Amino acid sequence: MSGEQQVIDSLLQQLDQAAIDDNRVNKGYLEDILFTQILSRLAERRTQKDILHQVQYHLNFEQRNISEDEFVVTRGC
Repeated sequence: MSGEQQVIDSLLQQLDQAAIDDNRVNKGYLEDILFTQILSRLAERRTQKDILHQVQYHLNFEQRNISEDEFVVTRGC
């Protein structure tokens, strides 16, 4: 597992724990805000077309559930 994936996994665990620890936090809304912030950050270095393609590809991958493989984002090396 890459270092980047470990960082993201840790952050997502923190997000889940924050929703558990504070009953005023709505987990669904928290995820919506996170998604919006990620899109904003991606827009700083990628085109709208690129972002839309990535989102569509991921959604199609999940819907088809081609295999038990995990969705992997590569560094493009």
